[in-house]
Amino acid sequence: MSVHQLLYLIKESFRTIKRHKGVTAISIIIMSLTLLILAVFLLVTDNMLMFMSQAREEMRIYVYLEDSLDRSVIEDYHRRILSMLEVEQVVFISKEEALLEFREELGEESDLLDALDTNPLPASFRIALKSAYKDKNKIELFASKVGGLEGVEEVRYGKDFLEKFSTIMKGFLYVDAFIGIVVILSTIFIISNAVRLSVVSRKRSIEILKLVGATNRFITTPFIFEGALQGGIASFIAMAMLFFIFLVGVKFLPELSFFSPEKAFAFILLCVLIGSAGSFTALRRFLRA
Repeated sequence: MSVHQLLYLIKESFRTIKRHKGVTAISIIIMSLTLLILAVFLLVTDNMLMFMSQAREEMRIYVYLEDSLDRSVIEDYHRRILSMLEVEQVVFISKEEALLEFREELGEESDLLDALDTNPLPASFRIALKSAYKDKNKIELFASKVGGLEGVEEVRYGKDFLEKFSTIMKGFLYVDAFIGIVVILSTIFIISNAVRLSVVSRKRSIEILKLVGATNRFITTPFIFEGALQGGIASFIAMAMLFFIFLVGVKFLPELSFFSPEKAFAFILLCVLIGSAGSFTALRRFLRA
């Protein structure tokens, strides 16, 4: 298809929309509301995945050391752990620093610690793993390896939380994928029927084109472009409505984030494709009838 033909089809799509304002308006309204449901689903999914990613990134492993360890041994362990392939960062926390952090966590109740004769908190390493090593099995393997060092009293990484988090994350992804497929298929079905209104309103024009020998491709191409155009317009309307909903929602959940420009563009492109697919499906049924 040449550039001249493409420009002609785009202009013809706009002319057709102007000639059939009523039917086109109804079709775009239906598409906008349907795409809004899809947009809400995608935004919720995006925020959930971001939350899970942040929770995983903030995960730390704590290696508690026996008080009897010499400073030289601790420094050696620090170098050895830092050189491990899985490790992103290692921070040594002395007994004094651990007590200071605990005081800050207690806040107004920190005076309770003044009754202690000695510092009961052990020195420790706070370890951050690289993103590629933050799944359940790799964390357990790393914890077992570090826990085998002589003088290590205990290794903590929130095992129970990690197991629950992994289970919830897998369950969410499965359920989310299923709902996503249902929503997208439903969207295509509803948009297909919405576009069908436009096709039916031009039934006579299509029949005349068939009588004069026009091919199915010649008939369907303008409709596909029109469906794409309607999908694009509806996507902008849906995105505007979604942004309004987001502004209301962020007052109650400040952690919410909107689509990035790249994701917003991808959504608009998806809607254009859905509009084209819906138009093609509706017209194919009509031509077969």
